[in-house]
Amino acid sequence: MPSAMYRRNRMRGFSLVELMVALVISLLVLVATVSFYLMTKSTYTTIDDSSNLEERGQFALGLIARALRQTAYTPTSPDGGTLQPSINDPDVASISGLDGCDNPPAGERLTACGTGGTNTTNDAIEIRFFGSGTAADRTVPDNTIFDCSGQGVAEATSADTVSTQRGLSILFIQQANGNSFLACKFRRRDAAGHEITGTTDEKDFVTLQLVPGVESLQFLYGVSTDGDTVPEVYKRASSMSPDDWKSVYAVKIGMVIRADNNTSADTSQTQSYTLFGSQYGDGEGTYKPTQNLGSARRMFTTTVQTRNYQICYKDDPRCF
Repeated sequence: MPSAMYRRNRMRGFSLVELMVALVISLLVLVATVSFYLMTKSTYTTIDDSSNLEERGQFALGLIARALRQTAYTPTSPDGGTLQPSINDPDVASISGLDGCDNPPAGERLTACGTGGTNTTNDAIEIRFFGSGTAADRTVPDNTIFDCSGQGVAEATSADTVSTQRGLSILFIQQANGNSFLACKFRRRDAAGHEITGTTDEKDFVTLQLVPGVESLQFLYGVSTDGDTVPEVYKRASSMSPDDWKSVYAVKIGMVIRADNNTSADTSQTQSYTLFGSQYGDGEGTYKPTQNLGSARRMFTTTVQTRNYQICYKDDPRCF
């Protein structure tokens, strides 16, 4: 009999107190593990957003800056002498822009926004430049000069069409599927790989989304008012005269880019972004988001100096 009771005592399980203690310890370990996981995930998301914002911002600025530095590019003749084609006063300027336009029309210059747009706070810009052809065939691009799609632009097919056959890049913000993109509109190529020029038909142009998350895009144009190559005043597109477009020597770019993730639970304090400094008084120079308020954002600004004359001056002996 004592032996049977001894066996029963050896077979006893945990007491209620022991089970409660074990349960509490397990819950503490679980809470600590989950907290560490959530903290690590939040840190990873923050780092990922920061990296993506920097990558997108630098790529977008670099793309626009490269296109602007290419503005009014004019190739030299094969012997390295006089400039070949040139832009004179009657021709369309090499830079044109619109304030508050997210649907720029196809064509040689931006004069009015197209219909069907959804956002009237972002700017659009059109950039023109001559192409560069191969030594064997000047109408075949040598891919040293290209539009915003990355496709090469060749030289004009004849001296009579040099103005209309200049390369063309239109940059603007496009809204699609609840997101905003830096977009590029460029000429479609024909079967031989040549640009389709001399047309304002939308089917002869292609729109390509380049950088996601670009919510605000603003431009200011640096204009020389005394005939030199140094801008004395920066203007919005709506304040530019036809002569001003031919005297643009620098462009200020301001943009705000949003990350993909909603990482902040507090959306009560929405930051405003002043794209061109506190002394700039135009209301469109300040951006305050109204959607996706929990997403990280970053502002990017730069000033690009154009490298080429916007038109060919009559006193320049290299022009004709």
